Amino acid sequence: MRTYALIVFLCLLLAVPGCAGKEAPPAAPPTAAELATQQRQAQAAQILAEAIQLRHDGGFLDEDTALDYLNQALGLDPDLATALYYRSTILFSKGQTDAALSDVNRAIELKPDHVEAHYTRGSILLKQRRFREAARDFTEVIKHDPSIAEAFVRRGLCYMQLNREDEAVDDFGSALAINPANLDASYNRGMAYLARGEYDAALSDLSQAYALDADNVRLITARGQTLLKLGRFKSAARDYLRATQLDPGQSALYGLLAEALAGAGEMDDAIAATEKALSLARARGDDAMAAQYRDQLRQYRDKTYP
Repeated sequence: MRTYALIVFLCLLLAVPGCAGKEAPPAAPPTAAELATQQRQAQAAQILAEAIQLRHDGGFLDEDTALDYLNQALGLDPDLATALYYRSTILFSKGQTDAALSDVNRAIELKPDHVEAHYTRGSILLKQRRFREAARDFTEVIKHDPSIAEAFVRRGLCYMQLNREDEAVDDFGSALAINPANLDASYNRGMAYLARGEYDAALSDLSQAYALDADNVRLITARGQTLLKLGRFKSAARDYLRATQLDPGQSALYGLLAEALAGAGEMDDAIAATEKALSLARARGDDAMAAQYRDQLRQYRDKTYP
């Protein structure tokens, strides 16, 4: 009985019929269709590798050649997520946003945790002014990698457009904590503070941005506006004068310069700046702005020469 029980126990352990230790049948060889699929996938992967060799510093050295490679790879393997992602970045850079969005949507469908694809899709949606959807993608990026400063910046831009200034300020602050020299974060947080009427905080951020890019007319103009709000007219005039030197064809800059000069009591210079603004507006055929400058000029002359 004991011998029989031992035999039964060994049979149960082996878990094969008859306890004879028969070998499992060999796996069936791949079918011709399966072999063809494997060959196409291998060829697609090789072509994708050739496209990737053209990448340098986050972009493609020759976008057209890379796009040709990626088209070939996806022709062989339409579900190659990496190729879909790279093709979407090239299409986006070429302004083909709808096609780019289609590719990156499919890449994320195939690989939901593709961080770079979420970032690219967020950037496309931001470009399309689909701010809520874009913010969700940047949130996904931040969840996976909270060290990407630019994801905070771009989500902050979405929040600004959604009138969620407090969250925008927090995101720009997070970006600056990662990289204190982030120009976009400094500028945009300054603009958020300006929108909230926090002029001292706005001036601090915009001055930091100015230290990073002293030739940015949009930035200089924003700092000038902040200085005007603070009643620091001479400093505002210096900024607007700098802006007119960088972009002498913009009538609006001369109008703002005139406003700052008038605030500083330099009326002759304010009149001269307004006359320049009026001349530029007339040259461009901008009747509405020309009428505004004529009124501005009349007020300054009446104040100066009563």
